[in-house]
Amino acid sequence: MFTEPLVGWRDVRVRERRTKADWATEISQLLEGRYRDCEKVILVCDQLNTHTKGAFYEVFEPERARQLVQRIEFCYTPKHGSWLNIAENELSSLTRQCVEINALVTLKPCVRRRQLGQAM
Repeated sequence: MFTEPLVGWRDVRVRERRTKADWATEISQLLEGRYRDCEKVILVCDQLNTHTKGAFYEVFEPERARQLVQRIEFCYTPKHGSWLNIAENELSSLTRQCVEINALVTLKPCVRRRQLGQAM
């Protein structure tokens, strides 16, 4: 889940697992998509071991990995930082709306409808 709360933007992706490769791929899509015109992006993220600069070098060629990493200012939050409230509120809302869903096949359409602002 990615969110920019001050502008009311969020993006949720459903994956079977959460690996370094998955994370680096998602961040690269944000940098080359939504934030393509931004010279520097401040990325606030938790202490999860997949959220590292090294993840980019495991996924991309060194030159591309370096270009991506140079555009990111990493801001790792304390384990009990207030920003977690934002993430947990988003996850709580999603969970309530998709509470009966336990399979990726049905969770993905639920997330998609939520992002489009449609009723559940």
